[in-house]
Amino acid sequence: MALSCHAQQVTGPKSELTQAPGGLKIVVVQGEGARNNVRTRSATQPVVEVRDDSDKPVAGAEVVFQLPPAGPGGVFNGWMRNQTARSSAEGRAETNGFTPNDEAGRFNIKVTATSGTKSSSAIISQSNTANGSGGGDGKQFKSKHKLLTVVLIVGAAGLAGGIVAATRGGSSTPPTPPTPITVGAGPITIGGPR
Repeated sequence: MALSCHAQQVTGPKSELTQAPGGLKIVVVQGEGARNNVRTRSATQPVVEVRDDSDKPVAGAEVVFQLPPAGPGGVFNGWMRNQTARSSAEGRAETNGFTPNDEAGRFNIKVTATSGTKSSSAIISQSNTANGSGGGDGKQFKSKHKLLTVVLIVGAAGLAGGIVAATRGGSSTPPTPPTPITVGAGPITIGGPR
């Protein structure tokens, strides 16, 4: 008999699920919100803990990790979409050989744990990123964009100050027109960490 669970985020690095009385609970220890790098084929291996309704670890539970059949996701050990593991004495079960595919985007890994007649499932959300930064947040682009903005603002302020000074000069000679200021940022490149 399958019991349904609803995911909820808890404080700290673990993501916990609620369960019906007498059921199992799956706690995501590693992998929730991970960003995998499709360029280097590096990924965060999912790890969960299986617990009973008394919050004690369940040893020997069968835990199945299931990747999506298409779209962003990956494979286990080069070709498999599913991987089965047994929970340890501490209730932990983990994958090995998870590699992201070459499609960027969000995806879910379905986790199902079964022990005797008790069963539960959970979802681990991850993302594949294509930009090679591993974090997928474009920090390098943002810092160069911020530098360009500062340079433009300083240049514009200098130009405005020059115009004001030239027009308020008390001499009888006509003011010389301000020299145009040209700001060049150079090429902006986005690449991996250095």
